[in-house]
Amino acid sequence: MRVGGTICFDDLRTYSSGVDSNSLETPRLLLNSASNLFPEGLANGSGQVGRNYMRHMTGSVYATFEEPVHMYRGTTMAGIISDEAHHDPERGFVGGYEMETLSLGLPFMAAFLDPGAWGPRFTGALDQYENMAGMWLVGEDLPQESNRVTLSPDVTDRYGLPVANVHYDDHPNDIAMREHGYRQGAELYRSVGARDIYEVPPYPSTHNLGTCRMSERPEEGVCNSYGQTHEVSNLFISDGSQFTTSGAENPTLTIVSLAIRQAEHIGQLMRQKAI
Repeated sequence: MRVGGTICFDDLRTYSSGVDSNSLETPRLLLNSASNLFPEGLANGSGQVGRNYMRHMTGSVYATFEEPVHMYRGTTMAGIISDEAHHDPERGFVGGYEMETLSLGLPFMAAFLDPGAWGPRFTGALDQYENMAGMWLVGEDLPQESNRVTLSPDVTDRYGLPVANVHYDDHPNDIAMREHGYRQGAELYRSVGARDIYEVPPYPSTHNLGTCRMSERPEEGVCNSYGQTHEVSNLFISDGSQFTTSGAENPTLTIVSLAIRQAEHIGQLMRQKAI
């Protein structure tokens, strides 16, 4: 069994949409699998397939210093500050976030430091690349049904199947959390002698999650706590699309843990000849 994708057991054979399916290709596969039995898409009687797309609250703070920093040397993320990871509604938002040191190459910086920008401040920042340090903000992105994956009405892949169309709007909580992170990141950099500080907007997408969420009641989601779809007993979802919330951190270990738990459950069901 692969970690990720959609898995269907039929006479002990396994079919998977791939390890990289996750929250875009898994709902696309289910929606493209509509039939007379499942007119709205496979396992989509609740209408929840594709809904509640999440990607984490993100943003970055970069700063330049008098002396070279050489952030491009070593690992991409070498440290984490967890001071803001706690829940404290008095800050103006629920949940928390972390600050992670982030070392990125110059081409990436040119593309994402200030997308579309030009002029002295932008070129001046790139000229100071050796003296620059980076910090990534990552926190929980709250689910919204309106943030969803649907099938494109205009674009198809090479097989003639509609590709995934993604709609996403920031939750007000995300915006408040990001603004707080910008302020705290800037304050931290100033405390260690930063010269120039840059607030970098979120990247196009980070850690795609949701769209086939777990639920106890079939009408509220797509699968149960083992990733087994409510409507098709031998169809299992094994990736980040089954998440109900994004959490505040990178999801890989959670996905792996859920997949191991799911595999043990599938083994038990097979021994019982339940699938």
